[in-house]
Amino acid sequence: MKLTAATVLCYTCGLSLLAMAHMVFASDNRAENQPAGRYDIELQVPAGQRKLLEDHLDLYRWRDSERMNETQLRRLLGLAPQQIRALLATEGYYSPQIDAKMERSDSTMLVSLIINPGIPVRVSAIDLQVAGPFNDGSANSRARLEKMRAEWRLRSGAIFRHSDWESAKRNALKMLLLDGYPTATIGDSRATINPETGSAELQLSLNSGPLFTFGKMEILGLQRYPASLIERMTSITPGETYSQNKLLELQARLQDSPYFSRTTVSVATDPMHPSNVPVRVEVIENPSRKLGFGIGISTDTGERLLVDYRDLSLLDRTWQLGGALKLDLKRQSLGGDLQFPPSENGSRDSINSMIEHTDIEGEETRKFVMGGKRAFVSKNTETAYGLRYFIEKQYIAGVPSARSSALSPTYSLTQRNFDQLLYPTSGYLMHFETDAATHAMLSDQTFLRGDFRAVYLHPLGANDQLSLRSEMGVVIANSRSGIPSDFLFRTGGDQTVRGYAYQSLGVHEANAIVGGRYLALASIEYVHWLTSRWGAAIFIDGGNAADDLSNLAPAYGYGVGARWKSPIGLLNLDLAYGEEVRQMRLHFSVWFNF
Repeated sequence: MKLTAATVLCYTCGLSLLAMAHMVFASDNRAENQPAGRYDIELQVPAGQRKLLEDHLDLYRWRDSERMNETQLRRLLGLAPQQIRALLATEGYYSPQIDAKMERSDSTMLVSLIINPGIPVRVSAIDLQVAGPFNDGSANSRARLEKMRAEWRLRSGAIFRHSDWESAKRNALKMLLLDGYPTATIGDSRATINPETGSAELQLSLNSGPLFTFGKMEILGLQRYPASLIERMTSITPGETYSQNKLLELQARLQDSPYFSRTTVSVATDPMHPSNVPVRVEVIENPSRKLGFGIGISTDTGERLLVDYRDLSLLDRTWQLGGALKLDLKRQSLGGDLQFPPSENGSRDSINSMIEHTDIEGEETRKFVMGGKRAFVSKNTETAYGLRYFIEKQYIAGVPSARSSALSPTYSLTQRNFDQLLYPTSGYLMHFETDAATHAMLSDQTFLRGDFRAVYLHPLGANDQLSLRSEMGVVIANSRSGIPSDFLFRTGGDQTVRGYAYQSLGVHEANAIVGGRYLALASIEYVHWLTSRWGAAIFIDGGNAADDLSNLAPAYGYGVGARWKSPIGLLNLDLAYGEEVRQMRLHFSVWFNF
C-alpha cells in the first residue's frame, strides 16, 4: 500500500467537507430527531497527538452546536476513524488502531475514542535534484547542490511529518531563490509512504530557471539629494550574480538613514531577460531641515525640555548638521554634531562637541567635550571607534574641588538579537566599550577603562517572561584623581538599581556621591502578561559602585511594577523599596536602552 502526502491532505479536507454536508442535510430533518444536547468526549491518546485531534476532529468542532441530534452524532462517530487516520498521517502515523463508540449516560451522550497511533513512519531515502541552467556541470553548481543536500532539514531516520516535509522543500527552494535564481520553482515532489515497512522515500526536483545578474541602478524619487548619496551606500556592482540579501541590505541602509521616509529596492524577474537586470530604487525623501521641540518628565531627572535642529544637506553636500539643547533639573547641555554620508562599506564618520552642566547628589560638574568617531552597522552588530577630549571642573557641595582633562581613544561594540524590536520577548543585547588615556597625551591621569552591559530575555510559556540584566565596569588607574567623571561609575535609578535615586550609589566624598573605579550590577525580573497589552512584574535589583573592590558591597532594591505595550514601546511603572535607604520610590521608564 502506497500513499502520497498530498493524497493525505486532500483526503482530510474531503472528510471534513463530507461531515459538513451530512450536517446540512440532517438539519432538514430535525423534526424526525430529538436534540442530543451537549455530548462528552473521552479521548485516550498519547499526549503528543491529543491537541491535533482536539483542534481538528469534527466531533470536537460540532460539540456545542444547537443543531446536533443523535442521528447526526452517530454520523460523525462513523466518520471519526477515517478523520483520525488522515490527521495522524500528517504526523507520520499511518497504522493507528482506533476504537470509537458511543453510549448514553442518563441524559448525556458519551463518545469514547481509544487510539493507539502505532509506530511512526520514518524517512528511509532522500533524492534531491536540480534541473535547468543551475545544473551546468561546473564545480560551483556541484558544490551548491551538495550544500543543499547537506542542509536538507528532513534527515534520514526522522519521523515523516507533513509540516516538516513542506518546510524542507521551501528551504531547499529558498536557497536558489535568494542567490542567483529568483524564478526557481518546484518541478516535482513525491513522498512515497509504505506503512507496512514504516518507511518514506522522498523525491524532490527543483527547476532553477535562468541565472540572473545585476545591472545598473535606476533611482526614482530624488529631488533634494544627489544620486551619489545612494550609490555610496550600495555594495552591488553591475554584472554580479543576483542576491536578495544584497537588495535587502541596501534597502535597510536607505531606510535607516535620515534622508528617506520610505524606500523600495527591487529587480524585475523576467526569465526572458535575466542578464544585467536594472536595480530599481524608489525613495520618498524627508525634508532637509527640521526644528523640533519636546517636553517630558523623568523620575530620574525631573522635568525636561528639548530643542532639536537638523539639517540633512549642509552646503548641499548631504552632510548632516545637528544641534540640541537639553534642559532638566539635574543636567543641562548644548551640543552639536556633523555627520558625513555613509560609505560603500557601511561606515559613517562624525564629529561632535558639547558643553554640559550637571548637579547630581552633591557633585556639580561643568565640562566641555569634543571628538570624532567612525561607526559600522552590520545587521544586528554595531561597532565604533574614535577619539574624545574632555575638560571638566568639579565642585563638591558647592566648593571647587578639581579640574581634570583627558584625551581618550574609544572603542565600542553593540550586538542585538531580539525576536522583535518594539516588544521583544526573547533574545539578548550586549554592549562593550573601552577607553584609555595617558599623561603623554594631554591627560591628567593614565587609565584604562572597560564597561560591559547585557540584557537577556527568555519566554516562560505564552504569557510569562524572564528578564536578566547585568553590568560590570572597571577603571585601571593609580587613583580616580584627575579622571573626568564620565569615565567613572555611579549607579541607581530607573534602569539600574531601582529603589534608589538617580546615581545615588557610589563613593561618598564630603556631602556628595561621586564616581568610583568599580561597578557591579545585576537584576532579575519576572513579567506575567494579564492581557495582550498589560502585564505585571516583580523584580530584584542589586548593585553598587566603589573606589576599591573591598568596598563593592551590593545595595538591593526590590518591588513590583506594571507593563504596558504602548505605541512607542514597552512602558514600565515600578514601585521599588531600597534596602539601604529604607524608602519606597516610584520609577518610570521605556523598556531598557543603552
